[in-house]
Amino acid sequence: MIVPAVSAARPVSMPTTIDKAGSSSASSNNFVNGLENVQASLDNADKLAGQLATGQLTDVHTYMAAATKAELAVQMTVAIRDRAVEAYQEIMRMQV
Repeated sequence: MIVPAVSAARPVSMPTTIDKAGSSSASSNNFVNGLENVQASLDNADKLAGQLATGQLTDVHTYMAAATKAELAVQMTVAIRDRAVEAYQEIMRMQV
């Protein structure tokens, strides 16, 4: 599988404010926005697949680009989830 270059990569921004409970509103907003972007790319790929199947879309390249973008987004989301679970497990193994 050929992976296209990521031209619009954005650095992860650091949390700007932390409330008394210890959660960060900026990082949670970034997380939610990221998940919404992943869902939007999946929806777009599904829509284009439907158009391709019905003959409304004649350019296969457009669908392939959207499907690859959605696949990469899901892979990144899974990798982030795996790292979060790994960090949680490491914290649980710490001696107090």
